[in-house]
Amino acid sequence: AALPIQKGRTLMLSGTALSRGTCRDATLYAAEVARRSNATTFIDLDLRPDQWSHPHAYGINLRTILPKIDVAIGTEEEFYAALADVPGIVMEGQAVPETCRDELEQLLRELVKGPNGPSTLIVKRGASGATIFAEQASPIDVPGFPVTILNTVGAGDAFASGLLYGYCQKWDWRKSVRMGNACGALVVTRHGCGTAMPTLDETIHFISERGGF
Repeated sequence: AALPIQKGRTLMLSGTALSRGTCRDATLYAAEVARRSNATTFIDLDLRPDQWSHPHAYGINLRTILPKIDVAIGTEEEFYAALADVPGIVMEGQAVPETCRDELEQLLRELVKGPNGPSTLIVKRGASGATIFAEQASPIDVPGFPVTILNTVGAGDAFASGLLYGYCQKWDWRKSVRMGNACGALVVTRHGCGTAMPTLDETIHFISERGGF
């Protein structure tokens, strides 16, 4: 209750926080406060299968909070685990199989166009970049940056940081996602997590050397 959510423009939540009792309660409450305060609420789906008691627990909990969220960020696997009726294969640590890709695309379209979900979805697709799903618009593919990967820890946090920076600068979604892609690409070329996060200047330079926004 002491968090100054009402004073903020955005709020970022984590899907993993829903896997534990009082932390789950605090996350749901924060989403409600942000919605009443007209802050834009983001959630990083952040799937960690070992944090959930059974394969369906993740989706059950994520679907509870999604109506309170404005923007959801996640990998193909995270969205599939959150939305599919039978998410078992992804909860076992496998990629979304080719036979389920049409199902995934349909689930994403239904979520973003439905009355009880975020108005924007940012789907991370690894080396392929990311795809933006938004109301009243066709999906937009935003290319990533080919790099040599040394370590993937922190990539999701870096992507979200770049995306939020762009949003707070009032950039459009495509430019903001491009910024997120660049931050994620830089982090995976380094060892470390928080210490590997790029500065604003080096991220802008990295993007400008590779075709710009």
